[in-house]
Amino acid sequence: MIKGESDAARRERESCPVCASAHRQTIERMRRMERAAYADIRRYLESLDEDVSLRWIMRHFGRGHDLLTPADEGGVPAWVFADEAELVRFMEQQGYCRTIDDLCPHVPARTVSDCETIDHPECERFRRYTVRERLLDAEARAPSAAAPVAGTPHTLVEPLTVNQNVEVESRSGPRRGIFASTVLALAPEAIAVSVPTRLHEMLPLSPGDRIAISYQGRVSKYVFETTVRGIRENRVEVAHPPAVSIASRRSPRIPLRDSAVRVVRIERGGEELTGSAANVSLEGLRVILTSELVHWERVRITVSLADGPLTAEAEVVRVEILASGAVAHGIYFTGLTPEDLGRLQRLGG
Repeated sequence: MIKGESDAARRERESCPVCASAHRQTIERMRRMERAAYADIRRYLESLDEDVSLRWIMRHFGRGHDLLTPADEGGVPAWVFADEAELVRFMEQQGYCRTIDDLCPHVPARTVSDCETIDHPECERFRRYTVRERLLDAEARAPSAAAPVAGTPHTLVEPLTVNQNVEVESRSGPRRGIFASTVLALAPEAIAVSVPTRLHEMLPLSPGDRIAISYQGRVSKYVFETTVRGIRENRVEVAHPPAVSIASRRSPRIPLRDSAVRVVRIERGGEELTGSAANVSLEGLRVILTSELVHWERVRITVSLADGPLTAEAEVVRVEILASGAVAHGIYFTGLTPEDLGRLQRLGG
């Protein structure tokens, strides 16, 4: 049983046909990385002779089954679950060792332990390493993948690796946007990242566009700006960055004191929801609703500001279930006009 999971939630998860599917990892990768629509996932399962209803597919992701495993994951760091290959290793081959902060062949699969408990003396040497020393060692092995910020030589930066999950934000092209991506290749001349098929028309990129790439390390979140060098099918090649820094908030939040919000679900037939906004920035806003929106869903949002309502197209980039039962959403603006940006700046953004 998963820690903190109710009996009703466990029974539902155990009866979920998506959780039981032999193609579960592919399904979840389609949704998380390629942002496939539920209907596309259902057609994929039908092609494999698996009859799974659209409702069960929506329930699987809406209930967070894709973030859970049958094992007790208490104490396991988030990077294990964020990387599919690492998760398979944890579930089938190696457990997590707190001493070396990594998966270890001496720890049974699906369990968490340490050197003292398992008694594997060949890992003794790792005990004298601090987090700082291990990060410095990683930088020394791959200095070209990530450079420290100019003027701060002691800043630690974890290098990018192939298959690492990243977020790509377009700021200078014909349309603003942000999407989840994966590092496909690290070559001396460029970095290649994936672009979901459905984004080619919604968020076109061209050589010369400036984009920001952020990624979560084991200690901090990092970000760098770079330039698009080329586009090939479902991949974008970008230049190596001159500097990588620890990520900070993209722009200051402006408190709104629960301003009224109206959300139109573009991908759900224009369904309308109402709620409140806790704060807004140049990048987006935090919206509280009684219903849960789908991660990466496109919406049209209207929020009441001090100088009148603001309407813009946006995407859902964060979903958080609150203790009260309401749902907080991180909404990223994709269609702000220069006038809209000016209004937000005057409000304090």
